[in-house]
Amino acid sequence: MKFTTQDVYQYLDVCKTQKKLSCHTLKAYRIDLRQFLEFSAARKGGFDRETIKSYVSVLNETYQPRTVKRKLASLRALSTWMEEEGFFLENPFQGLRIKLRKPMLLPRTIPLRVIGHLLQAAHARLDAAPEDRAALCEAAVIELLFATGLRVSELCSLKTRDFDLTDGVLCIVGKGAKERRIQLVNREVFAVLRQYARVCRPEQNGTFFQNRSGGPLSDQSVRRILRKYARRIGEAARITPHMFRHSLATMLLEADVDIRYIQQLLGHASILTTQIYTHVAGAKQRDILTNSHPRNQLHCTHPKRPATAAAPEKMSKING
Repeated sequence: MKFTTQDVYQYLDVCKTQKKLSCHTLKAYRIDLRQFLEFSAARKGGFDRETIKSYVSVLNETYQPRTVKRKLASLRALSTWMEEEGFFLENPFQGLRIKLRKPMLLPRTIPLRVIGHLLQAAHARLDAAPEDRAALCEAAVIELLFATGLRVSELCSLKTRDFDLTDGVLCIVGKGAKERRIQLVNREVFAVLRQYARVCRPEQNGTFFQNRSGGPLSDQSVRRILRKYARRIGEAARITPHMFRHSLATMLLEADVDIRYIQQLLGHASILTTQIYTHVAGAKQRDILTNSHPRNQLHCTHPKRPATAAAPEKMSKING
């Protein structure tokens, strides 16, 4: 079945006005669906099983599995809507088996030492110019990213009314319009947010974090702030807003915080999403196994065998 750009834009309008999808989701849908539309037109195909199969092959050669899965999810959503609206009698995805291997990509984290240096650099600039709006915004952004584990989209969409700067409570509307509340308990975090609100005076119904022109702070602006301070402290590794989220979750897990509290803090719909952090808490795992494993209470060394053996990480050097 043929389909046109007009069909795509009609669907995107439904996503915006009826489904109330976020601007970030709409942008992703627009990119993904336009890409398939161009592929289909170039192959003189349509919205059918064979075209989809060919498209999947090209996607697998071009993108990481996670990206392929997202692009196909966009296409599936469109096909479901078109079927409901009577564009075709049979959904082309019906009975179509697409196997995608999704490798375990462990979240990249920031060492606590580096986070400390970033915060010190931000506060040093703020101490030099306490009333500087840009310095206040930058310090508040970095502090809030680490204090709460917010997604960058959540941070940029925060309204002034979402903050209770008397009691130190932040209300967040995350994915799926789900609301969660986070306590702002650290004094330095609380102080810099209050100072920002006092100096910058964001409107009650406007966005809390604003750029130099008074408009909402964008995702890219947050990334530029982090790149700026990473250069300032001489950190060569790339640091992104989402790495603060990964770092907070991993550090809390290593501090023996119950994973369900971490799930609530991050706003994960499923505990399965949060469980990925159990794979990166290696330092804590080593500590547990070293100090708490029952095997360490058993002493079975043979009389003729040395009482101490080389640690696993040193064996390769000895054998070499």
